[in-house]
Amino acid sequence: MWALHCDGSLTHDRASYGGIIRDSSGQLIMAFVRKGVVRSVLYMELMAMLKGADLCKKLNLLHISVRSDSKVAVVIINGQVEGPWEIQTLKSKILHLLKEFGRKEIIHVWRESNSPTDFMASYDTRDGETNIRPKDFPQDLQSLVDLDANHTAYFRK
Repeated sequence: MWALHCDGSLTHDRASYGGIIRDSSGQLIMAFVRKGVVRSVLYMELMAMLKGADLCKKLNLLHISVRSDSKVAVVIINGQVEGPWEIQTLKSKILHLLKEFGRKEIIHVWRESNSPTDFMASYDTRDGETNIRPKDFPQDLQSLVDLDANHTAYFRK
């Protein structure tokens, strides 16, 4: 399965979301970041899932493990809770898109193990939308990915 890590970011002046797609050995295939318009971290988390799944579909990666550090987003998409009315249309779009995948799972991961994705969600593109291929990865992102691929242990504080 391909791993699709998703994350949303909300600061005082910016809403954005991003993600990374990895192969089974943990190597980065692609990264993406987009500016958001809705000032809600839950909405940004779900937008990352939608855009990431759409990107996987376009790349013909139809067996995916969607990973998010937002437990709320994960339980909403997995149908364990309904979620607020403001995200129902977005939730429906995600669920509809996921029907097109051969295998899929949506799982919660700890924030510490999602640091490359957090980097992407906070990455300032200025133009609003960017897909980044491996040869163009920022060095800081590649360093975080290398730590993860080498099974670096993270400790919660």
